[in-house]
Parts: sequence; structure tokens; C-alpha cells
Amino acid sequence: MTEITIKIPDDIKKIIDDLDEPLYYEALKEVARRKLREKRKKLASVQKKIIAFQTKHSATLEEFAQNLADTQKAHEDWIEWSYLESVARELEKSISKYEKLFG
Repeated sequence: MTEITIKIPDDIKKIIDDLDEPLYYEALKEVARRKLREKRKKLASVQKKIIAFQTKHSATLEEFAQNLADTQKAHEDWIEWSYLESVARELEKSISKYEKLFG
């Protein structure tokens, strides 16, 4: 487990000391929930773009890459589509980690 030291103003320390439950823990959980929502929203947006490429080319990225036309537009689509697939994988990994926090 990682230990984190945070410097806070004395007034806030007094408030935290008066609380029965660890406020910072609940605050961190809320921040994590918000981040999870943001990541899910971003993933949905990326997946829509991926579906648009799949529809446009009637293929998966792998199929498209195997039959890639030698045009600038095809190469631009392949670069953007590859990037989107990579972003989607990273978001899915990140979302999975956040979901483990909440059971």
C-alpha cells in the first residue's frame, strides 16, 4: 500500500479532526467515481467512432489493414482507427481498475 502525505491548512485539519468518519477517504471515493464516469463516457465516444469506421469500411480494423488501399485517405483512416482502438483498450483497462475499487 502507498502512503501519501498531504499538507492542508490548519482550519481544515480542525474540521477533519472533528469528524467521526474519515472525510478524505469518502472524498477520494467520490473523485474515483467521477473519474470512472468520465472514462466510461470517453469510452462510449471512442467506441462510436470505431463503429463509424467499421461501418464505413464494412470491416474490422484487422480486415481493413490487410486490404489497405494505397491512398492517402485509406492510410489516414488506418492511423486514426488504430489510435482509437488503442485508446479504447487503455480506457477499458483503466475502467476495470476503477471498477475493482467499488466491487
